[in-house]
Amino acid sequence: MGDGSALARCFLSAWRAARPEAPAEGIEGDLDSLEAALASLLAEARAAWAPVKIEPDVFIPYLAARIGADVPWMRALSPRACTDLYLACACAHGDKAALTTFDKTLLRDVTAALSRIDLGSTTLEDLRDRIRHRILIGEGGALPRIAEFTGRGDLRGWLRVVAVREALGLLRKQKREERAHLELAHLDPASGDPELARIEQLYREEFQSAFREALAALSPRERNLLRQHYQQGLGIDQLSALYDIHRATAARWLARARETLASGTRQRMRERLQVERGELDDILRLIQSRLEITLRSQG
Repeated sequence: MGDGSALARCFLSAWRAARPEAPAEGIEGDLDSLEAALASLLAEARAAWAPVKIEPDVFIPYLAARIGADVPWMRALSPRACTDLYLACACAHGDKAALTTFDKTLLRDVTAALSRIDLGSTTLEDLRDRIRHRILIGEGGALPRIAEFTGRGDLRGWLRVVAVREALGLLRKQKREERAHLELAHLDPASGDPELARIEQLYREEFQSAFREALAALSPRERNLLRQHYQQGLGIDQLSALYDIHRATAARWLARARETLASGTRQRMRERLQVERGELDDILRLIQSRLEITLRSQG
């Protein structure tokens, strides 16, 4: 085994590392044949995606890690699978030429698949951009979805399926948030206070997300209590009669629901913000103040 087996050695090393539990017998095979096959497939992939340049020591391990242990590697190394995986590998590594190629040649398939979905209030362009981000960039430190493509099927078909699934998940989440927001829209923190307005301007998106998540995390009874008290105007006596409980219990339930909403919002804001402790304390104090002012004004 000389220098001429560099691709084969790289492939086999990555194959073993990806599945250490698999039996080693038979995976070496003919290194010269494997080397020739890999060189040929690499050349075909580069020709298919001419602007994209990924080094063999990046692509070959990526390819080997995505071949299932149940499939003989020589049979799995089909030209179509390797060509698709070459582009997927380049996209997963953020190669600019690959991302441009994706947008020009594959994004229209994603757009066509999404156009068949009931988007509600979401625009096709906005949803397409969000899906593209999930597929090519990832969220929250997670790998982009494109890294999950194994080459066992057509890349275009795989992208359409993933795009539709991602879209349906995003739309369901959005509808839940919209329902929660509409149910207690009167609780949406808003105030004419200049200091609170400054905080809202600086941290508007983080606050709205934290508030809605905290609202959605309440129990059905807690959300109903807040809605009945602040939107429908039911007092403690009316709530105690409605739930057939003592008025002190009704007051305790309502106070607990309000505090759970406030503490949930504070906790989520604390997790989102990367600010100094003093500024964070001010923000949390103002959030508490804003929630209390809003609740009182609607009571």
